[in-house]
Amino acid sequence: MSTLPSHTSPRFRFRLAAAYDWGDIAAVTQQAYGQYELAIMEDCRASFQRGMQSVLAAKDNPDMEWWVAESDHGISGAVLFCHPGATLPALDDSTVTLTQPEARLLSVSPQARGQGLGHRLMQICIQRARDIGASTLVVRTMPEMASANKLCQQMGFQKRTEAGARSGAMARLNDYTFAILPEDAPPPV
Repeated sequence: MSTLPSHTSPRFRFRLAAAYDWGDIAAVTQQAYGQYELAIMEDCRASFQRGMQSVLAAKDNPDMEWWVAESDHGISGAVLFCHPGATLPALDDSTVTLTQPEARLLSVSPQARGQGLGHRLMQICIQRARDIGASTLVVRTMPEMASANKLCQQMGFQKRTEAGARSGAMARLNDYTFAILPEDAPPPV
C-alpha cells in the first residue's frame, strides 16, 4: 500500500507533473536555485546551469518523474525522482547512469518556503523508491545549500560523501543516502 502524502491538503496538492507544467516547473526551479548562483564556484556554475537545463528539458524521459506541489495560485514546489538506469548530465559535463534512485532539483519557490513543501516532496521520493523496491534513495547537495543539507539530516539521510572527497566538479557535492525500510518496519531512531 502506498503511503504518499495526501493529494489534497489545506493549502497544497501534490501530484505527478503533466506536460502543461514544464514551464512552471522550470520557473520554480530557477527561482529556487537562483539564490545559489553567486555562491557556487565559477568553475562549476556553467556546468550546473547546463545540467539543470538539460534535466528540465528531459520531460519525456520515462526514467524520470517530476512531482509538484501546487495551490490554487499555481506550482510552488517540484522535485525530480530519477529511476535507476536514468542517464543524466554530471557537473563535469560527462553523463552518468544511475544505479540507485535519486531525488534531484528539489525546488520550493521563495514565497512558499517554511510550509513543509520540501519535506513532503522528499517523502514522495522516498515512497517512490520504496514502490520500485529500492533499498536506498540518493540526494546530492552542495555545501552552500544549507536548507537542503538541513532537510536531509532532519529526515534521516546519512551523509555518504563529503564535499571535497572527490576531484573535479564532483568535489563540490555532498551525497546523502536514505535507507528504505519495508513499510511495516519501524522508522530509524
